[in-house]
Amino acid sequence: MKFLNINPLINWMTMKKIMILMVLVLIGLTTAANENNSASINERLYKAKVRELVYRLKITTDQQKKFEPIYRSYCEEMRALWAERKRPIKPGTSTEAAAMAKRKMEMQQRAQGIRMKYIDKLATVLNPDQVSRFFEVESIIQKKLKERHDQARGQ
Repeated sequence: MKFLNINPLINWMTMKKIMILMVLVLIGLTTAANENNSASINERLYKAKVRELVYRLKITTDQQKKFEPIYRSYCEEMRALWAERKRPIKPGTSTEAAAMAKRKMEMQQRAQGIRMKYIDKLATVLNPDQVSRFFEVESIIQKKLKERHDQARGQ
């Protein structure tokens, strides 16, 4: 009479426990990664924008050391401003459309105020040609980022 070989059954149970444990660990890691993901994406975008500005404006290493803290502050203020923006909804009346247009113009005006504030700070670090081209180049970079974002969303 053969005895029932329970060794494969024990191995199967052990493997099942290990697999469940691995799935739980992966779920935990994914959750933690998602929480840091937006900060990580923002930081990567910031660094890419700095690299592009340094390249296009021919910013020297010495200038870059002084430029980056100013540019980081500028980006943070602009990000905070645009975070206030509400999702556009289709206005039902002319009065609603006018109110939406005014809100948009107010946001643009506040953004212009931030740009005015930072142009003087940038002038302490960049040469005249770099200062005059800064917002033009920054605008080009922003448009490219928006195009990529829209393509990724399928628009």
